[in-house]
Amino acid sequence: LLHPLITNVASNEGNSSAAGSGAESAALFSKLRSFSIGSGPNSPQRVVSNLRGFLTHRLSNITPSDTGWRDSILSIPKKWLSTAESVDEFGFPDTLPKVPVPPLEQTMADYVLALEPITTPAQLERTKGIIKQFSAPQGLGPRLHQYLLDKREAEDNWAYYYWLNDMYMNVRIPLPINSNPGMVFPPRRFRTVHDVAHFAARLLDGIVAHKEMLDSGELPLERTASREKNQPLCMAQYYRLLGSCRRPGVERDSQYLTPREKPIDSDEDRHVVVICRNQMYCVVLQANDRGKLSESEIASQILYVLSDAPCQAGKPAPIGLLTAEPRTRWAQDREALQLDERNQRNLELIETALLVLCLDEPLGVNFNARGFSGATPTVHTAGERDETNMAHEMIHGGGSEFNSGNRWFDKTMQLIICTDGTWGLCYEHSTSEGIAVVQLLEKIYKKILDHPADDNGMPQHHLPPPERLEWHVNAQVQQRFTQAAITVDKAIDNLDFYVYRYKGYGKNFIKSCQVSPDVYIQLSLQLAHFKLYGHLVATYESASTRRFLHGRVDCIRAASSEALEWAKAMCQGEGANVPLESDREDDEEDARKVKFSIYSKDHLRELFRCAVARQTEVMVKNILGNGIDIPLLGLREASLEVTGELHELFTDEAYKISQCFLLSTSQVACSTDSFMGYGPVTPRGYGCSYNPHTDQIVFCVSAFYACEDTSASRYAKSLQDSLDIMRDLLQD
Repeated sequence: LLHPLITNVASNEGNSSAAGSGAESAALFSKLRSFSIGSGPNSPQRVVSNLRGFLTHRLSNITPSDTGWRDSILSIPKKWLSTAESVDEFGFPDTLPKVPVPPLEQTMADYVLALEPITTPAQLERTKGIIKQFSAPQGLGPRLHQYLLDKREAEDNWAYYYWLNDMYMNVRIPLPINSNPGMVFPPRRFRTVHDVAHFAARLLDGIVAHKEMLDSGELPLERTASREKNQPLCMAQYYRLLGSCRRPGVERDSQYLTPREKPIDSDEDRHVVVICRNQMYCVVLQANDRGKLSESEIASQILYVLSDAPCQAGKPAPIGLLTAEPRTRWAQDREALQLDERNQRNLELIETALLVLCLDEPLGVNFNARGFSGATPTVHTAGERDETNMAHEMIHGGGSEFNSGNRWFDKTMQLIICTDGTWGLCYEHSTSEGIAVVQLLEKIYKKILDHPADDNGMPQHHLPPPERLEWHVNAQVQQRFTQAAITVDKAIDNLDFYVYRYKGYGKNFIKSCQVSPDVYIQLSLQLAHFKLYGHLVATYESASTRRFLHGRVDCIRAASSEALEWAKAMCQGEGANVPLESDREDDEEDARKVKFSIYSKDHLRELFRCAVARQTEVMVKNILGNGIDIPLLGLREASLEVTGELHELFTDEAYKISQCFLLSTSQVACSTDSFMGYGPVTPRGYGCSYNPHTDQIVFCVSAFYACEDTSASRYAKSLQDSLDIMRDLLQD
């Protein structure tokens, strides 16, 4: 199953950037390039010391003789202290520690806790029996656990490729909607086509400046802002944003990543590929023979594209539409394209480009929100288009008759600018989490806002026009366009998406309740689901593991027994409200209900605090490398590698339930009034990203129309109700 892994910024612990420490950044840059296999992790005494009492009760049944004890969370400080080498100004070692392999007993115990609220008693008891046999001294579990410990010693990050392949490379469904998130920025006001070109040029100029900083190793090192403050974070994924691309494979995809170190005599130009009306152009931004282009020179190149693309005779082949196909199908079509040398060169230009810039036409109002009665109106508009409409454009382009062919969904970063002022991003997720993308674009955008340039017309520059990429399409590929259009249009028609702004309150009120905003919102998501369906489901929330070398994410499972007991009590014994009635009928029924309380407020608050404590514990374990999903994935893959088959633990019904994330969530905190969204990861589920502000919370809720039991607007309405009653519970 594919999980959207837009990094949860709260779970990323509120990263702080050590700005101005150029020498420190350069040193880290050097170490990321030269990290040697087998160099053990080091850390100061204070790492995880605050968690001893917090987690002791979870580990009390582990004995020092256990083979996993030496890598358990409670033994880390002693090991780091005894082998400490050079440290930085905050007392942390210069080399990032490796991702740990948690003790087997800890992983199994936490797995059982995660299953309790989402499985039946019979399913749970069966799984407990399997775990007992698996974990026995003569069982397969200890053998596989030792296999992972040995792998950890031999590799920089034992889990990275297990995770990458399972999460992305092995997944065969199309990228748009299912994997690639879309991000919407506040729309611009373009008066002329010159404004479009000028804004695009400013963005691209910022991209080139950022690439120069990356190549010089001057990217500021980020450090944790909590849970061992100032601990350094892995910056590797920040270097993979520009110049990278996913490549389809018949069985498994791969990645093209720009080499970190280029030869001194390298004569490569820095370029982007601009797509306008399905025509593709290579725009060189920095060349050896003429240096870096100025903003006005870049603008003149963009203006040429905007004027040339509509004038081309005939309808261009929508090559980009093929990247929206299922991965195996696209891999076969790509092989057919590569039979022609010109096509090979075009593909190379796209894959090595810093990014793809898509110049779009506006979508129709049929993509506007289908909200609920009483919902807050959209904040940003572009003509008659609302924020939901803009999000559709960023996620999938609107279909084969709109902008879905004006894309290259394999490209890590696609900047999208529409002639009506709508703009944002579609990004391929496998190389990086959302935080790196958000920080890059917000930095460039803020610079544009802080330094508005005077536009006194478009200067004329005598530069060669950008090269238009010409494709040779054989009969086999030509036939694929029709089927690709049908596939992508059907998927878009099935997407139920809604950008909902809750304006009852935001982070300020939540913090006044002495609760983490992320924990609070996660519990509201659980309550909203319970109010609709009367039960909880496997819930995914991404947690950053960047404290470790090449760390990406693990999964915070927000569906806990404590959350379930609290949700039951909050609903006062009401039944599930699954049937989809009209909003008006909902409101009338609510007005007729007699409201009474079975539980006192004090009791409900106590249940809430228990749910908060459990959610916080799970979050902390994850960010310190002691979650359950990465270890379970490692044991599953080790089972295949050691025995050639899956152990019963991984074919068990409860395991399948635990891996089907019917609620897939992530916090995408933005410093601008922007938001990011994505589709569900299962046909019967919901996707829900959220962006908490001081006085409001922006949700991007998604579902599929093909599922009769799910509705994005209905879930948003349940979220509103849940957040309202949570305020009533806690505001005193």
